[in-house]
Amino acid sequence: MKKRSICLFLAAVMLVATFLSSCSLGGSGEETNDATKDVINEASNSTMTLSMFVVAEKPVSEETAALVNKEFNKITKSAFKTQVCLHFVTYDEYYKTIEGRVQANADREELAKKAANEFKIAKQEAKAEGIATDKLWEDQWYADHPDYIEFRVTEELTGEDTTAEETILVTVEGAEDYTISEIKYPQEKDYQLDIIWIDSYDRYMEYIEKDWLSRLDDELSGGSKKLKEYISPALLAWTKWSSSGTYAIPNNAPIGQYTYMLLNKKLVEKYNYNPETITGIYSEDCGSFLADIAKYEPDYAPVLGEIPVTNTIFWSYDAETNKVYTDKFNLMGDSFALGRTLDPSVTTNAPASAKSIMTVSAYTDQLKTIQKFKDAGYIKPEGSTDKFAVKIVKGGAELEKEYGDDYYLNILEYPRVTEEDIFSSMFAVTTFTRSVRRSMQIVTYLNTNSDLRNVLQYGVENTHYVKGLDGVVQRLNDDYMMNLRHTGNEFVAAPEEGMDPDIWTYGKKQNIDVKAGLLNCFRVPLKYIDAEAAAREKVETMLDKRQLENINRASEQIYEKIQNAASLEELEKIIDQATSTESTAVRNQISPRNASVLYSIYYEWVQDMRLYIPTED
Repeated sequence: MKKRSICLFLAAVMLVATFLSSCSLGGSGEETNDATKDVINEASNSTMTLSMFVVAEKPVSEETAALVNKEFNKITKSAFKTQVCLHFVTYDEYYKTIEGRVQANADREELAKKAANEFKIAKQEAKAEGIATDKLWEDQWYADHPDYIEFRVTEELTGEDTTAEETILVTVEGAEDYTISEIKYPQEKDYQLDIIWIDSYDRYMEYIEKDWLSRLDDELSGGSKKLKEYISPALLAWTKWSSSGTYAIPNNAPIGQYTYMLLNKKLVEKYNYNPETITGIYSEDCGSFLADIAKYEPDYAPVLGEIPVTNTIFWSYDAETNKVYTDKFNLMGDSFALGRTLDPSVTTNAPASAKSIMTVSAYTDQLKTIQKFKDAGYIKPEGSTDKFAVKIVKGGAELEKEYGDDYYLNILEYPRVTEEDIFSSMFAVTTFTRSVRRSMQIVTYLNTNSDLRNVLQYGVENTHYVKGLDGVVQRLNDDYMMNLRHTGNEFVAAPEEGMDPDIWTYGKKQNIDVKAGLLNCFRVPLKYIDAEAAAREKVETMLDKRQLENINRASEQIYEKIQNAASLEELEKIIDQATSTESTAVRNQISPRNASVLYSIYYEWVQDMRLYIPTED
């Protein structure tokens, strides 16, 4: 049947089918919003093929992968003339796959050196024999050495990807009588490694140290500057601070959680209390309010559920992970003011502090107040009733929507950005990439464009999911399953069925309130825990791990006693005993003046990292 060649126009673009390429199908993209115009304006006129490796929740079939690749590339080709070969790998195989490609690049580099050396020797020998080493000679030499042909240096093969832009004719799907002219993209190389996913601080630092990740600060100040409007400043600041440069882009998401005190509005007003003066469980008005409820409102639990200690950090050192865990009780610790932060962008910081926790009145007063309420019978177990005057809840800003009509929500703790929040999900551009700029255009679009973001998260609309009038996604099958946290900026993705349609509105508010964790990224340097490193760095005294283990064991015993205290009198005896018999080990490890103890090592580290600059006397 005779076919008629036609120009590329809108109706044909909407029907365009597969063309010959290594990983995906062509097509047009969606109309972009103002937030992404700057990204598109930076796009190069030349075609390019990139590789991107993403983590899938379950294996993705070749058929499904092809469909998602096609849909993804409809957008990236239209916006950037960039084809992205998406590789879907389950977590258990992910880093083995990444490091396999790194090794392939290393092998290729060695092969390139070998090719250059053999070519040089062959050329010298040919000249010595009087043979002209012209283009014909080179053609023959590379024909005899086909493994080296890709390393042949010509004017066309130097610089960034300079593959000449070509067009091919493809049949329009559903209209076989027609063909259209479409741009041809270069094939992905089997060693190619452009965009990868990072899941932890330790891996982030390891890959930077191995020179596997490209620095991205220039892009963040140029073509990818829109990311600063779409990603929490806390995430970007800590990503940069921790490594003295930005080597990955954290996937934006609601950070941390609030600790709220719920106050029953009806009861607060009935007994003429001011909700703004009930600022915590050990505020005077809180005790009076609960006494009134216990006396006059028998149908209400004065407090429903457990009351946690708030605004306290502990120094629980784990030798196995070489981390300090701030949420696990330890005899070393301290309280901090509501809202206090340790932000790498602030030059007036104070470092995290460490004291003997049983001597910290802000902590022990909370313990005593909780015990007093237990003794008075104010605290009722969760599930015993649904009517209460006070309850402590943890969660995101969306709790305002859930409880706001009936309860005042007083903030006891602000969300704190933790190491996991920052480093558990990031996209990075490798040093093996064909183009940092073009790779960052894709990463930026994933963080700013809902259409591209939804494709990577949910697949193809009407094949893998449908979207309701409220914008909420309903999955049609489990052929394509991705973790929302692992595929880009959560705030630009459509919410899934079962999620509050307003979840991202509350998440953005939450991220404005976020405070930084006080010990993010702290590790005891190797020179204090490894004998060879200590000798190399001339460190005379190493960290006493045994002493810290003894403190941990004593902490467990004290904590058990606190939890099992039967009365306020018994608790006060436990606190007094712990205070009077404060161990030498605790005093030693919390001193900033003692060499090679936990706190002095931290104090040195926080200054070395320029997170804290002490004022001169």
